[in-house]
Amino acid sequence: MWFSQLGFPHISLSFPYKRQSPLTKKVKTYKNIDDVWEEVYLLLEKWQDNKFSLGRNLYFHLPLFADPKWLVNMEDNRYLVEYNLMKDFNIPLAQDLDRADARRIEIFEIINREIKSIQIYMGEQNGK
Repeated sequence: MWFSQLGFPHISLSFPYKRQSPLTKKVKTYKNIDDVWEEVYLLLEKWQDNKFSLGRNLYFHLPLFADPKWLVNMEDNRYLVEYNLMKDFNIPLAQDLDRADARRIEIFEIINREIKSIQIYMGEQNGK
């Protein structure tokens, strides 16, 4: 979410490579995408009670050890496009709340929360 709104960093990595883990602060060899996801999951567990959103934490920490483009998939982009279309054109999520897809509601709640977090961050950067 954050990368799609604020831009992706220009990172050129290929497996295997070495980077400092943001969690342990030790240099670690990342042999494949599974190693990257393992690090991400450990970071997500650590940040559960953090004052910043998970998206904000990933935005600042993920480029330290991986290329964020590796973790964004077509489904993520599709949900973001759907969310924006609904907001921009006032399209309902479903005929009524009982018929709304629970997974889609959860994903849209996350997107909405992260957009608000990005707005707060941008306000901080602009001195507001």
